[in-house]
Amino acid sequence: MRRAYIKVWRDLATHIGRTITVVMSIAVGVMALGMILSSNGLMAKQMGAAQLAAHPAHALLYVTGALYDGVAEDVARVAGVVAADARVQRSIRWKPTLEAEWQDADLVAVADFSAQQMDLVDLRTGAWPDDRSIAVEQGHVRPFLVPATGSTIYFDINSRADAVALSGTVRDNYRAKPPLGRNRPAFYVTLAGLKRITGSRTVTQIGITVADFSEGRARDVADAVSNKLERQGIVVRFTEIQVPTEHWAHTMADGVGVVLTVMAVAALFLSVALVVNTINAILVQQVPQIGIMKTVGALAGQISSVYLAGVVVYGLLAVAVAVPLGALGGVLLSGYILRILNVPGAGYQLLPQIVGAQLITGLLVPLLAAIWPVLQGVGVSVREALSSYGVGQGRFGTRWLDQFLGNLRGLPRMVLLMLRNSVRRLERVALTQLVLVTAGAIFMMVLSTHYSFIETIAETWRSFGYDGYVVFEQPQLIPEVLDVMATRPGVGRAEMWLWQSAQTTLPKIIKTAEGADEEPPAQMRGDRGGTVGDNSSATGWRVGLRGVPLDTQMFKPKIVAGRALRSGDQRSMLLNEKLAAEIGVGVGENLELDLGNERKVTWRIVGLVSDITNNQETGYVVREELAYFTNSIGRASFAHIMMTDQTAVGQRRVLEDLSAFLEARGMGVSSTRTSAGDREDTNAQFGILTSVLLTMSFAMAMVGAIGLSGTLSINVMERRREIGVMRAVGASSSDVAYVFVGEGLLLGITSWLLAMPLSVVGGPPFVAAISNAISFSGRYHLDWAGFWWWLLIVVVLSIVASWLPARRATEISVKDSLSYE
Repeated sequence: MRRAYIKVWRDLATHIGRTITVVMSIAVGVMALGMILSSNGLMAKQMGAAQLAAHPAHALLYVTGALYDGVAEDVARVAGVVAADARVQRSIRWKPTLEAEWQDADLVAVADFSAQQMDLVDLRTGAWPDDRSIAVEQGHVRPFLVPATGSTIYFDINSRADAVALSGTVRDNYRAKPPLGRNRPAFYVTLAGLKRITGSRTVTQIGITVADFSEGRARDVADAVSNKLERQGIVVRFTEIQVPTEHWAHTMADGVGVVLTVMAVAALFLSVALVVNTINAILVQQVPQIGIMKTVGALAGQISSVYLAGVVVYGLLAVAVAVPLGALGGVLLSGYILRILNVPGAGYQLLPQIVGAQLITGLLVPLLAAIWPVLQGVGVSVREALSSYGVGQGRFGTRWLDQFLGNLRGLPRMVLLMLRNSVRRLERVALTQLVLVTAGAIFMMVLSTHYSFIETIAETWRSFGYDGYVVFEQPQLIPEVLDVMATRPGVGRAEMWLWQSAQTTLPKIIKTAEGADEEPPAQMRGDRGGTVGDNSSATGWRVGLRGVPLDTQMFKPKIVAGRALRSGDQRSMLLNEKLAAEIGVGVGENLELDLGNERKVTWRIVGLVSDITNNQETGYVVREELAYFTNSIGRASFAHIMMTDQTAVGQRRVLEDLSAFLEARGMGVSSTRTSAGDREDTNAQFGILTSVLLTMSFAMAMVGAIGLSGTLSINVMERRREIGVMRAVGASSSDVAYVFVGEGLLLGITSWLLAMPLSVVGGPPFVAAISNAISFSGRYHLDWAGFWWWLLIVVVLSIVASWLPARRATEISVKDSLSYE
């Protein structure tokens, strides 16, 4: 048998083009699997390391009414508290030069950057800020055009520009980069610097750590701290429990990782179809050789082992190609996502478990796929093998499709030949179509997913009806604000809303949500990944209450169950459908919420709404009722505005003018924002996901292109004598090339026609699966443009994939094609 195995190596070396095609077919799938598994592993490793390095607080209490002096020391004396830390985060307006326009920013104050105990901020360049300088988050320098270290920027303090020096850049583990994070830079300052810049040292956040962390223990200690603070008149708005080993974005990263892994496995199994095609082709060519081996005494098992050994060699070569490329792809993909999450990336490395999985997959999967065609090929008798030029001889022309194409008239001879040749090997065509159709359907479903998310986002913002909003530092008298706004140019209509954070009452403490509340940012910690998150846990749920004026003409929510709020309702609520499902409540049921300071109110759910804002944790109630329970009667903190100018530039100018006018009237403005800006930021967040999914879709498309090229190469190999006959009767090189390129185009366009209905049928569950993975209430919308994009791609791929086989066909001479082995 030693000579038989020499034949394996000779076949591989002699037919180098076929060897490369098979190796690349297997390698693409194995590489895709390795890339995703490697990316998932590196992301989990780096995110976990970053989380531990930050020494996260075990519980965070968001407070109002607390002065800095002594509060951390007071909390540290509570039984069970190992360490306590008080910080400030507030909104502020800034600009890089005196001539620039004001922009919103977050200002974070830490007592002593050199003595941090928890939630560590790392210095990256320059020096720590002192009482006359500030630092900036490193990931916000380029997106927000922050000047270099040593430059001067300006803060809006009492309507004047206050100059502050930039001392350096820092990295905050809880600050994602745009577009995933908040659309504003974060600046860092000492408490002494905060007092100098703003004149205030009011604490907004208190963090604690406990010994021998467990969620239950952290919850009990945080309860004790909360009770102590509330007895001192400090309002604890809500509390978060942080698991010190879980990064804030782990749920989102895990969900995306699962989706990509499924797609990578699909790409791998699609490449298996190409292996089956190629093994069949080898057997077609070598049936006479099989007959000769049997004549000299070789058994079927021995012959099978020869061809299966060839498959093992293909697999080993494919793994040798796929492992380093997969590792490189994993580093690049994980680095791309980690940079956005503001987590340090990993260098190039081969993870042993991933390499092992690729080796097993690259060898076992093609081997299993090849068993049936090998057994079928070596099963022919000596007589059949020596008298046949290929497996399946004699079946062409007996099927109804063959007879239908044979009876076609009126088309050019080359077109008829192309059509008939395309279906001569239906099994081979079916496998090739399986790859192309699957790749096309997934590509179109990915585009429909992106379009569905964009439309869902647009529907949500249309339901609010405003063009921009103003956030006040303190609740303002409603009539006074509305009167002022009615006089300002560009303002068509204004409505005042009241916002209040609340939480389910049993239990009181909630677990960390991977997504920060929206406004007011001065009361919140870092951005926690924008709108993609998960608020469900075994310990409770946070609810952002929005007080809606009953006479609203802007707000038209998308109600998916129940009804809208009505005049005369008593404690009625519209609840986000996703949050309702997590809590386990529905229309007609009651939900008790804690509004802080032992104010517990029971609301009756009258409707469920589709709403992706505020991390999908929102409940809408009548403004006047919410004002009553929060001691804010006649006051509100948010102004929703409809504008007469519908251009982006015009709307920003209206808000800038309005903000300056309100500030001059003594109404402190925390921030302003246009609806279009919010919508663009949210779209950009999902654009990241779409880019990653499209990368996998293109990998599958490459598998399809390689498969199509391989199929046409097999056809050339099988039809050498036919090509010789065509040459002998006067066919030119362009005629021969036309036939094979035409076959490629026909197969590509046919796959497009088959993939379209499949993408329509599979689109809704695909969108639902992606939405569930990232905790997003996406609603399916078909993207018609996806059909035409894939048609363009498949036509280009078909022509490119057909070119090399067609070129080989034109190089076959009459003498070579009609000679025998």
